[in-house]
Amino acid sequence: MNQAVMQKARELAYLIAQSPEYISMRAAEDAAAQEETLVALSARYQELHQKIEDISMQDSPDFDQMGALTREMDDIQEKIGAQPLAQAMRQARNGFSEMMRQVNAELSEVLNPQSACSGDCGSCGSSCPHCH
Repeated sequence: MNQAVMQKARELAYLIAQSPEYISMRAAEDAAAQEETLVALSARYQELHQKIEDISMQDSPDFDQMGALTREMDDIQEKIGAQPLAQAMRQARNGFSEMMRQVNAELSEVLNPQSACSGDCGSCGSSCPHCH
């Protein structure tokens, strides 16, 4: 494996880990992991998910029971989504995902410049040869 490429990958990973987007996401995840209500709701959600999976593997699955469990999961998901720490975590994850989308777009542009540019200079950020 090319050591120079691996070194740059480590450097990029380090820079990403130091970014405000990553730090914010980790802090939001840590705060959510400490919130008892979120932990309990998440545990119940996982428990229901496992029950549905177990039922679906049976020779004659009880679809009524699966439906009831699915509705309960939906209710729990709404409760989780309404929690301020869950909202903050989702927002922080979205910020990090957007940063990573931009990083991946930059990599794609360098590796395959023609596919990154649609000819519309607004779509590629004016960083390709076509738009300069």
